[in-house]
Amino acid sequence: MKIKTLAVLAAGLPLLASCGSIVGAVIPPVNISNPAHLDGATLTATSPLMVQRVGTSVQYDTSATVPAGSFDDFDLSKVPLGIKPYAAEIKASLKSVVLSGTCVMPDSFSLSVDSLSVSVWDSSNKAGAVTLTATPAVNITATRTDSGVGQSTYALSGNVASVGKGDANVSKALTILTSGGTNDASVSAKISADNNGMAGCNLSFKIGDSSVTLSNFK
Repeated sequence: MKIKTLAVLAAGLPLLASCGSIVGAVIPPVNISNPAHLDGATLTATSPLMVQRVGTSVQYDTSATVPAGSFDDFDLSKVPLGIKPYAAEIKASLKSVVLSGTCVMPDSFSLSVDSLSVSVWDSSNKAGAVTLTATPAVNITATRTDSGVGQSTYALSGNVASVGKGDANVSKALTILTSGGTNDASVSAKISADNNGMAGCNLSFKIGDSSVTLSNFK
């Protein structure tokens, strides 16, 4: 009787796996807003715009903020049969930028996001960080909304950059974001401007809306 019971269970395993695949196929993509507490965060330039390319790098790290911006694992408890996502796309926009320093501050200009990287890790294991990268080549229009002594503020439009789509590291990133407890994330980007006179400007960006879309459940 025991042997028969085991045989029935073994025979049922492929059916359960098949059911999971079928159910997963009909689960629509799940969108999570502001997944890493990035909305409104400040991306600070690592150096002023350089004349060689009128560009710089900007970055933000949730583990370096005060207080820390660490965030919990994504809650997939309502997804049936232990089905998990195997694809993800992280999106973010830039809301505004402040220029400061001794440089030309035009009424408007164009920016390009030449590369974007998002790293995620369990808060207790930064050495195990997984990085998703993209070269979005997103073009952004900057329009001055305010100015003061030595600085100007610009609203940004026409920009949403994303990472993760088709990236081989997505499955590793999802393991971090759905298990192991509290997580941290960092965002870095290379930015260039279309006005050579802006060389020497310091930039400070505000992130607008951010989200992650989970899909390919199975």
